[in-house]
Amino acid sequence: MPFMQTRKNIVLWVLYDFANSIVSIVFFLYFAQWIVIDRGVSDFHFNLAFTASAVLLLLTVPTTGMLLDTHIRRIVGLRVTTACVITLYSLCALSALWGKEYAALILFALGLYMYLLSFTFYTPLLNDIAAAGKRGRVSGFGIAANYLGQIVGLLIALPFSKGTVSLFHATPRAETLLPAILLFALLSLPALLLLDEPKHAAATTPLAQTWKQTFRQTRSLLNSPSVAYFLAAYFLFNDAILTVSNNFPIFLENVWAVGDTTKTFILLGILPTCAAGGVLSGFLADRFGHKRTLVVILLGWLGLLPLLGLLTDFTLFVISTTIMGFWFGASWTVSRSVMSHIAPAGRHNLAFAYFGLAERASSFIGPIAWGLLVTNLISLGSGRYRITTIAMTGFIVLGLLALARVHDERTPSRAG
Repeated sequence: MPFMQTRKNIVLWVLYDFANSIVSIVFFLYFAQWIVIDRGVSDFHFNLAFTASAVLLLLTVPTTGMLLDTHIRRIVGLRVTTACVITLYSLCALSALWGKEYAALILFALGLYMYLLSFTFYTPLLNDIAAAGKRGRVSGFGIAANYLGQIVGLLIALPFSKGTVSLFHATPRAETLLPAILLFALLSLPALLLLDEPKHAAATTPLAQTWKQTFRQTRSLLNSPSVAYFLAAYFLFNDAILTVSNNFPIFLENVWAVGDTTKTFILLGILPTCAAGGVLSGFLADRFGHKRTLVVILLGWLGLLPLLGLLTDFTLFVISTTIMGFWFGASWTVSRSVMSHIAPAGRHNLAFAYFGLAERASSFIGPIAWGLLVTNLISLGSGRYRITTIAMTGFIVLGLLALARVHDERTPSRAG
Protein backbone atom coordinates (compact mmCIF):
# COMPACT_ATOMS: atom_id res chain seq x y z
CA MET A 1 0.00 0.00 0.00
CA PRO A 2 1.43 3.42 -0.92
CA PHE A 3 2.55 5.56 2.00
CA MET A 4 -0.40 7.94 1.93
CA GLN A 5 -3.13 5.33 1.44
CA THR A 6 -3.92 4.73 5.11
CA ARG A 7 -7.21 4.78 6.99
CA LYS A 8 -5.93 7.56 9.25
CA ASN A 9 -5.21 9.87 6.33
CA ILE A 10 -8.64 9.23 4.81
CA VAL A 11 -10.32 10.06 8.13
CA LEU A 12 -8.29 13.28 8.49
CA TRP A 13 -8.99 14.28 4.88
CA VAL A 14 -12.72 13.72 5.39
CA LEU A 15 -12.66 15.59 8.74
CA TYR A 16 -11.23 18.68 7.06
CA ASP A 17 -14.11 18.62 4.56
CA PHE A 18 -16.47 18.45 7.54
CA ALA A 19 -14.78 21.40 9.26
CA ASN A 20 -14.64 23.84 6.35
CA SER A 21 -18.29 23.23 5.52
CA ILE A 22 -19.39 24.70 8.86
CA VAL A 23 -18.08 28.15 8.06
CA SER A 24 -19.18 27.97 4.41
CA ILE A 25 -22.86 27.21 5.19
CA VAL A 26 -23.16 29.92 7.84
CA PHE A 27 -21.72 32.58 5.53
CA PHE A 28 -23.84 31.18 2.69
CA LEU A 29 -27.11 31.56 4.60
CA TYR A 30 -26.61 34.48 6.95
CA PHE A 31 -23.95 36.74 5.44
CA ALA A 32 -25.81 36.83 2.10
CA GLN A 33 -29.02 37.93 3.80
CA TRP A 34 -27.29 40.32 6.20
CA ILE A 35 -25.56 42.23 3.43
CA VAL A 36 -28.40 42.28 0.85
CA ILE A 37 -31.55 42.35 2.98
CA ASP A 38 -30.45 43.85 6.32
CA ARG A 39 -27.90 46.36 4.97
CA GLY A 40 -29.45 47.08 1.55
CA VAL A 41 -26.42 46.21 -0.63
CA SER A 42 -27.62 45.37 -4.16
CA ASP A 43 -27.74 41.82 -5.52
CA PHE A 44 -25.31 42.90 -8.22
CA HIS A 45 -22.69 44.22 -5.78
CA PHE A 46 -23.03 41.13 -3.58
CA ASN A 47 -22.45 38.85 -6.58
CA LEU A 48 -19.42 40.92 -7.60
CA ALA A 49 -17.68 39.50 -4.51
CA PHE A 50 -17.76 36.09 -6.18
CA THR A 51 -16.46 37.61 -9.41
CA ALA A 52 -13.58 39.31 -7.57
CA SER A 53 -12.54 36.05 -5.91
CA ALA A 54 -12.67 34.32 -9.31
CA VAL A 55 -10.39 36.96 -10.85
CA LEU A 56 -7.86 36.51 -8.05
CA LEU A 57 -7.96 32.75 -8.60
CA LEU A 58 -7.44 33.24 -12.32
CA LEU A 59 -4.27 35.20 -11.59
CA THR A 60 -2.78 32.81 -9.04
CA VAL A 61 -4.02 29.23 -9.43
CA PRO A 62 -1.95 28.23 -12.51
CA THR A 63 1.31 29.09 -10.74
CA THR A 64 0.08 27.50 -7.51
CA GLY A 65 -0.53 24.23 -9.33
CA MET A 66 2.94 24.30 -10.84
CA LEU A 67 4.57 25.11 -7.50
CA LEU A 68 2.83 22.08 -6.01
CA ASP A 69 4.51 19.89 -8.61
CA THR A 70 7.96 21.41 -8.09
CA HIS A 71 8.51 23.45 -4.92
CA ILE A 72 6.01 23.11 -2.06
CA ARG A 73 4.13 20.39 -0.21
CA ARG A 74 0.35 20.30 -0.32
CA ILE A 75 -0.06 20.19 3.46
CA VAL A 76 2.05 23.34 3.87
CA GLY A 77 -0.09 25.20 1.36
CA LEU A 78 -3.24 23.96 3.10
CA ARG A 79 -1.98 25.24 6.45
CA VAL A 80 -1.15 28.69 5.09
CA THR A 81 -4.40 29.17 3.17
CA THR A 82 -6.50 27.88 6.08
CA ALA A 83 -4.83 30.39 8.42
CA CYS A 84 -5.62 33.16 5.92
CA VAL A 85 -9.24 32.03 5.67
CA ILE A 86 -9.66 32.13 9.43
CA THR A 87 -8.06 35.59 9.68
CA LEU A 88 -9.98 37.23 6.82
CA TYR A 89 -13.35 35.70 7.71
CA SER A 90 -12.86 36.72 11.34
CA LEU A 91 -12.24 40.33 10.28
CA CYS A 92 -15.31 40.10 8.02
CA ALA A 93 -17.40 38.85 10.94
CA LEU A 94 -16.18 41.67 13.15
CA SER A 95 -17.03 44.22 10.43
CA ALA A 96 -20.54 42.76 10.29
CA LEU A 97 -20.89 43.04 14.06
CA TRP A 98 -19.86 46.70 13.79
CA GLY A 99 -22.28 47.35 10.90
CA LYS A 100 -19.57 48.09 8.30
CA GLU A 101 -21.16 46.42 5.27
CA TYR A 102 -18.71 47.40 2.53
CA ALA A 103 -15.66 46.56 4.64
CA ALA A 104 -17.32 43.22 5.38
CA LEU A 105 -18.03 42.66 1.68
CA ILE A 106 -14.40 43.29 0.70
CA LEU A 107 -13.10 41.02 3.46
CA PHE A 108 -15.65 38.38 2.45
CA ALA A 109 -14.36 38.45 -1.14
CA LEU A 110 -10.75 38.07 0.04
CA GLY A 111 -11.67 35.36 2.54
CA LEU A 112 -13.62 33.52 -0.13
CA TYR A 113 -10.61 33.69 -2.44
CA MET A 114 -8.35 32.09 0.19
CA TYR A 115 -11.05 29.53 1.00
CA LEU A 116 -11.26 28.51 -2.65
CA LEU A 117 -7.48 28.58 -3.08
CA SER A 118 -7.13 26.12 -0.19
CA PHE A 119 -8.83 23.47 -2.32
CA THR A 120 -5.98 23.54 -4.84
CA PHE A 121 -3.90 22.05 -2.00
CA TYR A 122 -6.63 19.91 -0.44
CA THR A 123 -8.28 18.21 -3.42
CA PRO A 124 -5.14 16.68 -5.05
CA LEU A 125 -4.59 14.72 -1.83
CA LEU A 126 -7.41 12.47 -3.06
CA ASN A 127 -5.01 10.77 -5.48
CA ASP A 128 -2.57 10.02 -2.64
CA ILE A 129 -4.97 8.77 0.01
CA ALA A 130 -7.13 6.53 -2.23
CA ALA A 131 -6.37 3.93 -4.89
CA ALA A 132 -7.74 4.59 -8.38
CA GLY A 133 -10.61 2.13 -7.96
CA LYS A 134 -11.75 3.74 -4.69
CA ARG A 135 -11.48 7.44 -5.44
CA GLY A 136 -15.15 7.76 -6.30
CA ARG A 137 -16.29 6.43 -2.93
CA VAL A 138 -13.64 8.33 -0.93
CA SER A 139 -14.64 11.50 -2.75
CA GLY A 140 -18.22 10.63 -1.83
CA PHE A 141 -17.27 10.26 1.84
CA GLY A 142 -15.73 13.72 1.72
CA ILE A 143 -18.84 15.20 0.16
CA ALA A 144 -21.03 13.42 2.74
CA ALA A 145 -18.89 14.81 5.57
CA ASN A 146 -19.13 18.24 3.99
CA TYR A 147 -22.91 18.17 4.04
CA LEU A 148 -23.04 16.73 7.54
CA GLY A 149 -20.79 19.59 8.62
CA GLN A 150 -23.23 22.02 7.09
CA ILE A 151 -26.03 20.50 9.18
CA VAL A 152 -23.94 21.04 12.31
CA GLY A 153 -23.20 24.61 11.25
CA LEU A 154 -26.89 25.39 10.74
CA LEU A 155 -27.87 23.93 14.11
CA ILE A 156 -25.15 25.89 15.92
CA ALA A 157 -26.07 29.14 14.16
CA LEU A 158 -29.83 28.80 14.68
CA PRO A 159 -30.03 30.14 18.27
CA PHE A 160 -27.88 33.11 17.27
CA SER A 161 -30.04 33.86 14.20
CA LYS A 162 -33.22 33.72 16.31
CA GLY A 163 -31.74 36.10 18.89
CA THR A 164 -32.00 33.45 21.63
CA VAL A 165 -28.24 33.71 22.14
CA SER A 166 -26.44 37.04 21.74
CA LEU A 167 -22.75 37.40 22.53
CA PHE A 168 -22.03 40.72 20.86
CA HIS A 169 -25.29 42.68 21.11
CA ALA A 170 -25.47 42.99 17.32
CA THR A 171 -28.08 42.00 14.72
CA PRO A 172 -28.92 38.25 14.84
CA ARG A 173 -27.58 37.40 11.37
CA ALA A 174 -24.26 39.10 12.12
CA GLU A 175 -24.00 37.17 15.41
CA THR A 176 -23.87 33.81 13.59
CA LEU A 177 -20.56 34.31 11.79
CA LEU A 178 -17.81 34.36 14.41
CA PRO A 179 -18.86 31.16 16.28
CA ALA A 180 -18.78 29.25 12.97
CA ILE A 181 -15.26 30.50 12.24
CA LEU A 182 -13.99 29.47 15.66
CA LEU A 183 -15.44 25.97 15.25
CA PHE A 184 -13.86 25.65 11.79
CA ALA A 185 -10.48 26.64 13.23
CA LEU A 186 -10.74 24.04 15.99
CA LEU A 187 -11.90 21.11 13.83
CA SER A 188 -9.41 21.73 11.01
CA LEU A 189 -6.41 21.39 13.34
CA PRO A 190 -6.18 17.54 13.32
CA ALA A 191 -5.83 17.38 9.53
CA LEU A 192 -3.43 20.33 9.41
CA LEU A 193 -1.18 18.87 12.10
CA LEU A 194 -1.45 15.09 11.65
CA LEU A 195 -2.12 14.31 7.96
CA ASP A 196 0.92 12.52 6.51
CA GLU A 197 2.51 13.49 3.22
CA PRO A 198 5.73 11.98 1.85
CA LYS A 199 8.65 14.36 1.72
CA HIS A 200 9.60 15.40 -1.78
CA ALA A 201 13.07 16.25 -2.98
CA ALA A 202 13.72 19.97 -2.82
CA ALA A 203 13.35 21.67 -6.17
CA THR A 204 16.34 23.49 -7.61
CA THR A 205 14.51 25.26 -10.43
CA PRO A 206 14.47 29.07 -10.03
CA LEU A 207 11.03 30.60 -9.55
CA ALA A 208 11.28 32.62 -12.79
CA GLN A 209 11.87 29.41 -14.72
CA THR A 210 8.93 27.84 -12.89
CA TRP A 211 6.70 30.56 -14.39
CA LYS A 212 7.87 29.59 -17.87
CA GLN A 213 7.32 25.95 -17.08
CA THR A 214 3.80 26.78 -15.91
CA PHE A 215 2.85 28.10 -19.33
CA ARG A 216 4.49 25.16 -21.08
CA GLN A 217 2.86 22.61 -18.80
CA THR A 218 -0.51 24.36 -19.11
CA ARG A 219 -0.31 24.16 -22.88
CA SER A 220 0.65 20.49 -22.61
CA LEU A 221 -2.22 19.81 -20.20
CA LEU A 222 -4.79 21.50 -22.42
CA ASN A 223 -3.51 19.57 -25.43
CA SER A 224 -5.26 16.61 -23.85
CA PRO A 225 -8.73 16.90 -25.44
CA SER A 226 -10.51 15.19 -22.57
CA VAL A 227 -9.02 17.57 -19.99
CA ALA A 228 -9.74 20.69 -22.05
CA TYR A 229 -13.33 19.73 -22.83
CA PHE A 230 -14.04 18.59 -19.30
CA LEU A 231 -12.74 21.84 -17.81
CA ALA A 232 -14.97 23.76 -20.23
CA ALA A 233 -17.95 21.54 -19.39
CA TYR A 234 -17.38 21.89 -15.67
CA PHE A 235 -17.02 25.66 -15.95
CA LEU A 236 -20.37 25.86 -17.72
CA PHE A 237 -22.63 23.51 -15.80
CA ASN A 238 -21.16 24.44 -12.44
CA ASP A 239 -21.84 28.07 -13.37
CA ALA A 240 -25.55 27.36 -13.06
CA ILE A 241 -25.35 25.17 -9.96
CA LEU A 242 -23.05 27.45 -7.98
CA THR A 243 -24.82 30.68 -8.89
CA VAL A 244 -28.25 29.34 -7.95
CA SER A 245 -26.80 27.96 -4.73
CA ASN A 246 -25.11 31.24 -3.74
CA ASN A 247 -28.36 33.17 -4.23
CA PHE A 248 -30.72 30.55 -2.77
CA PRO A 249 -31.25 32.30 0.63
CA ILE A 250 -32.11 35.57 -1.15
CA PHE A 251 -34.44 33.63 -3.50
CA LEU A 252 -36.24 32.16 -0.48
CA GLU A 253 -36.59 35.58 1.15
CA ASN A 254 -37.83 37.48 -1.90
CA VAL A 255 -39.96 34.79 -3.58
CA TRP A 256 -41.42 32.92 -0.62
CA ALA A 257 -41.01 35.49 2.20
CA VAL A 258 -40.08 32.88 4.79
CA GLY A 259 -38.15 33.55 8.00
CA ASP A 260 -34.63 32.38 8.86
CA THR A 261 -35.90 29.50 10.98
CA THR A 262 -37.89 28.14 8.03
CA LYS A 263 -34.89 28.63 5.75
CA THR A 264 -32.75 26.67 8.21
CA PHE A 265 -35.19 23.76 8.27
CA ILE A 266 -35.39 23.76 4.46
CA LEU A 267 -31.61 23.48 4.29
CA LEU A 268 -31.64 20.82 7.00
CA GLY A 269 -33.95 18.84 4.73
CA ILE A 270 -31.69 19.33 1.71
CA LEU A 271 -28.34 18.53 3.32
CA PRO A 272 -28.96 14.85 4.24
CA THR A 273 -29.98 14.14 0.65
CA CYS A 274 -26.85 15.99 -0.49
CA ALA A 275 -24.76 13.68 1.68
CA ALA A 276 -26.63 10.60 0.44
CA GLY A 277 -26.26 11.73 -3.17
CA GLY A 278 -22.53 12.24 -2.69
CA VAL A 279 -21.94 8.74 -1.32
CA LEU A 280 -24.34 6.91 -3.66
CA SER A 281 -23.07 8.61 -6.81
CA GLY A 282 -19.48 7.71 -5.90
CA PHE A 283 -20.36 4.01 -5.86
CA LEU A 284 -22.43 4.32 -9.05
CA ALA A 285 -19.60 6.13 -10.84
CA ASP A 286 -17.11 3.42 -9.87
CA ARG A 287 -19.58 0.79 -11.09
CA PHE A 288 -20.98 2.29 -14.31
CA GLY A 289 -18.37 4.84 -15.38
CA HIS A 290 -17.72 8.37 -14.19
CA LYS A 291 -18.59 10.28 -17.34
CA ARG A 292 -21.77 8.28 -17.95
CA THR A 293 -22.94 8.96 -14.38
CA LEU A 294 -22.19 12.66 -14.73
CA VAL A 295 -24.27 12.91 -17.93
CA VAL A 296 -27.28 11.41 -16.12
CA ILE A 297 -26.82 13.89 -13.27
CA LEU A 298 -26.77 16.89 -15.64
CA LEU A 299 -29.90 15.71 -17.43
CA GLY A 300 -31.59 15.76 -14.04
CA TRP A 301 -30.54 19.40 -13.52
CA LEU A 302 -32.26 20.32 -16.79
CA GLY A 303 -35.55 19.40 -15.16
CA LEU A 304 -34.88 20.59 -11.62
CA LEU A 305 -33.95 24.24 -12.24
CA PRO A 306 -37.08 25.08 -14.31
CA LEU A 307 -39.16 23.25 -11.70
CA LEU A 308 -37.79 25.49 -8.92
CA GLY A 309 -38.60 28.58 -10.94
CA LEU A 310 -42.13 27.54 -11.90
CA LEU A 311 -43.57 25.99 -8.74
CA THR A 312 -46.12 28.14 -6.91
CA ASP A 313 -47.05 25.69 -4.15
CA PHE A 314 -44.66 26.01 -1.20
CA THR A 315 -45.03 22.39 -0.06
CA LEU A 316 -44.14 21.09 -3.52
CA PHE A 317 -41.24 23.54 -3.64
CA VAL A 318 -39.82 22.19 -0.37
CA ILE A 319 -40.20 18.60 -1.60
CA SER A 320 -38.44 19.49 -4.86
CA THR A 321 -35.54 21.22 -3.10
CA THR A 322 -35.10 18.21 -0.84
CA ILE A 323 -34.89 15.92 -3.87
CA MET A 324 -32.51 18.42 -5.47
CA GLY A 325 -30.05 17.66 -2.68
CA PHE A 326 -29.22 14.31 -4.30
CA TRP A 327 -28.09 16.19 -7.41
CA PHE A 328 -25.99 18.71 -5.47
CA GLY A 329 -24.02 15.97 -3.74
CA ALA A 330 -23.72 13.85 -6.86
CA SER A 331 -22.55 16.72 -9.09
CA TRP A 332 -19.47 17.53 -7.02
CA THR A 333 -18.60 13.95 -6.12
CA VAL A 334 -18.59 12.66 -9.69
CA SER A 335 -16.99 15.79 -11.18
CA ARG A 336 -14.08 15.42 -8.78
CA SER A 337 -13.64 11.73 -9.57
CA VAL A 338 -13.84 12.33 -13.35
CA MET A 339 -10.98 14.82 -13.04
CA SER A 340 -8.90 12.31 -11.06
CA HIS A 341 -9.28 9.76 -13.88
CA ILE A 342 -8.59 11.93 -16.92
CA ALA A 343 -5.70 13.98 -15.49
CA PRO A 344 -2.43 13.02 -17.23
CA ALA A 345 0.12 11.13 -15.14
CA GLY A 346 2.52 13.48 -13.37
CA ARG A 347 0.23 16.48 -13.87
CA HIS A 348 -2.44 15.79 -11.25
CA ASN A 349 -1.63 18.87 -9.16
CA LEU A 350 -1.78 21.21 -12.15
CA ALA A 351 -4.91 19.50 -13.45
CA PHE A 352 -6.67 19.87 -10.11
CA ALA A 353 -5.51 23.47 -9.89
CA TYR A 354 -7.35 24.17 -13.14
CA PHE A 355 -10.26 22.04 -11.94
CA GLY A 356 -10.57 24.33 -8.92
CA LEU A 357 -10.20 27.33 -11.19
CA ALA A 358 -12.95 26.08 -13.50
CA GLU A 359 -15.18 25.46 -10.49
CA ARG A 360 -14.79 28.95 -9.09
CA ALA A 361 -14.26 30.85 -12.33
CA SER A 362 -17.88 29.96 -12.94
CA SER A 363 -18.41 32.56 -10.24
CA PHE A 364 -17.14 35.06 -12.79
CA ILE A 365 -19.88 34.79 -15.42
CA GLY A 366 -22.75 33.22 -13.45
CA PRO A 367 -23.09 35.89 -10.74
CA ILE A 368 -22.81 38.70 -13.31
CA ALA A 369 -25.55 37.09 -15.40
CA TRP A 370 -27.71 36.60 -12.30
CA GLY A 371 -27.11 40.16 -11.05
CA LEU A 372 -27.83 41.76 -14.42
CA LEU A 373 -31.04 39.78 -14.95
CA VAL A 374 -32.36 40.45 -11.45
CA THR A 375 -31.49 44.14 -11.70
CA ASN A 376 -32.94 44.71 -15.17
CA LEU A 377 -36.14 42.76 -14.46
CA ILE A 378 -36.92 44.60 -11.23
CA SER A 379 -40.33 45.66 -12.59
CA LEU A 380 -41.40 42.00 -12.41
CA GLY A 381 -41.00 41.89 -8.63
CA SER A 382 -40.26 38.47 -7.18
CA GLY A 383 -40.86 36.92 -10.63
CA ARG A 384 -37.42 38.12 -11.71
CA TYR A 385 -35.81 35.55 -9.42
CA ARG A 386 -37.91 32.77 -10.95
CA ILE A 387 -37.00 33.79 -14.51
CA THR A 388 -33.32 34.07 -13.64
CA THR A 389 -33.30 30.60 -12.07
CA ILE A 390 -34.81 29.09 -15.22
CA ALA A 391 -32.30 30.99 -17.38
CA MET A 392 -29.43 29.20 -15.64
CA THR A 393 -30.34 25.97 -17.50
CA GLY A 394 -28.64 27.45 -20.57
CA PHE A 395 -25.27 26.86 -18.89
CA ILE A 396 -26.22 23.22 -18.19
CA VAL A 397 -26.99 22.61 -21.88
CA LEU A 398 -23.66 24.09 -22.96
CA GLY A 399 -21.88 22.00 -20.35
CA LEU A 400 -23.46 18.80 -21.67
CA LEU A 401 -22.32 19.63 -25.21
CA ALA A 402 -18.73 20.04 -24.03
CA LEU A 403 -18.89 16.91 -21.86
CA ALA A 404 -19.89 14.85 -24.91
CA ARG A 405 -16.35 15.39 -26.26
CA VAL A 406 -14.68 13.90 -23.15
CA HIS A 407 -13.41 10.32 -23.55
CA ASP A 408 -14.79 7.91 -20.95
CA GLU A 409 -11.97 6.48 -18.84
CA ARG A 410 -13.07 2.96 -19.84
CA THR A 411 -12.58 3.44 -23.55
CA PRO A 412 -9.38 2.49 -25.45
CA SER A 413 -8.74 6.16 -26.28
CA ARG A 414 -8.18 6.82 -22.57
CA ALA A 415 -5.40 4.25 -22.43
CA GLY A 416 -3.83 5.77 -25.50
